[in-house]
Amino acid sequence: MLHQALIVVEIQQADPDPDGWIQVQATGRACIVCPCGLNTGFIDKAEAAQQHRDHLENRFIRHYPENAQAQAVVNEMIDTLAGEG
Repeated sequence: MLHQALIVVEIQQADPDPDGWIQVQATGRACIVCPCGLNTGFIDKAEAAQQHRDHLENRFIRHYPENAQAQAVVNEMIDTLAGEG
């Protein structure tokens, strides 16, 4: 089973800037999708980050332990995302 989970951050349109450019802002929610069929729908970004980490650790790393180093990089990126306002 292929596991390549992605985090999709939800955004919404904000008021245009003074020059008329479209602005967007994060809603604080994210969705996890994976080719194995996982689709969480939009949930709180901290919960999404944890589910992403759990999904890859429990399924991906168990089957492909040589990717543990890559997972460490993904975990760092998730921690950064979870810390964004």
